[in-house]
This record gives sequence, structure tokens and C-alpha cells, in this order.
Amino acid sequence: MRNQLRPVLAALLALVFPGLGHLALRRWGRALLWHLTIVGGGVALFALYDVEPVDPLADPAALTAAVPTDVTLPIVLLSALSALDAYLVGRADAAERDRAEAAAEAMRRRAASADGDDGPGGGQSPPPAAATGEDGETLEVSCPNCGKEVDADLDFCHWCTEPLPWAESDAR
Repeated sequence: MRNQLRPVLAALLALVFPGLGHLALRRWGRALLWHLTIVGGGVALFALYDVEPVDPLADPAALTAAVPTDVTLPIVLLSALSALDAYLVGRADAAERDRAEAAAEAMRRRAASADGDDGPGGGQSPPPAAATGEDGETLEVSCPNCGKEVDADLDFCHWCTEPLPWAESDAR
């Protein structure tokens, strides 16, 4: 649940203050880049259109009349793009975290099933019971080398032929 709310929170924070959503995701470079882009672009547009400074606390209605749409529209567009980027980065981080947790769980289950195998079979371990989920379907994990989906019961990636991390633990 927490992983699902992080991207939304990052997008909302990016709308409130430029770069704040990326800071919440711990993407320091992106946060600085978006902040400098939006604030620098705003300052440049205000200077280019020669907009006079207005105190928004004294007269809030004067603020909308004083700032032309040629200045407001690009700043709002950049802020929306920053929020969208924060949301997409947050979703990618959550997906990566989920893949890493699935791979770790598959490795734990594989190690547990290999440690408990002292019966017949001559050292040949059966397909791990943990490679199947609660519904009986085979768990899919990502190859750490190429990132494509592989079966949890394989010892190598059938896409790039690299050995998977749990295969090295079985080769003792």
C-alpha cells in the first residue's frame, strides 16, 4: 500500500514546490534540475515580459491582473511536467522494489527447499516448492543482468544466458 501512495505523494509535492516530489523520492539530481528549470524559467519569463513585482498579500486580485498568460502558462506547464515525472519515477521505483522483493523471496524459498532436500534423488534437487505461488502458478522474477522476466525455478536467464543469483548458491 505504501508503495502505491509514494508516486501520488511525490506528484502532489512536486505541484506544491518545484523539486520537492523528487526530493521525497530521494532523486537529488532530478530535484535540483526541476527546481532550477522551473524557478529559472519563471525568473527569465518575468524579466523577458518585464512584469512588475506585486505583493500578493496586499492585493490578491492584482496578482492575476499583473501576470500575463504568456508567463503563467509555461510555468504551469513545467510544474505539471515535473509532477508527471515525479509520478512516473515513483512508479518505476515501486516496480523495481517489487521485483527485488520477488527475487529475494524466490532465492529464500529456493535456498530453503535445497537445504531440506536429504531424500532420494542423488543430490538432484527437485524444482523448488517456493517457485510456485499460493495458487500453484510459477513465480516470475527479473534477471538482474538484462531485466527480462524469467522463471524462478531456472538457474540461468534464458534470454541472456547469465546465471541467476540463486544458481550460484546451489553450486557449493
